[in-house]
Amino acid sequence: MTPVGFLVMLFAIGIVFGGAGALAYAGVWRSWIGRIHQNVVFGWFWLGLAVLSMGLAASFIRTRVFGFSFVFALCAAVAGALGLWILLAGVPRRLRPRWYRVERER
Repeated sequence: MTPVGFLVMLFAIGIVFGGAGALAYAGVWRSWIGRIHQNVVFGWFWLGLAVLSMGLAASFIRTRVFGFSFVFALCAAVAGALGLWILLAGVPRRLRPRWYRVERER
């Protein structure tokens, strides 16, 4: 696989998973409730964000602004750790959207 193909794949995976998680966080996509566990859906957002950040970090490697690679790599590490924590340990109450907390209290 070429480096450009690898970057395109990272961006595509990040957009798909991050987009699905963002739609769930925003409350636009609510049909998943009861079928998919909250850890998985809300974890997708953070893992998608981590993959997007990895793609951005990789895209800045051989440029004059090489320092941005470190910033995006740090963002990828933080978002990836948060996504894995959410997948394995559960979503902390602070990271659940308001519409979801209201829906669950009914």
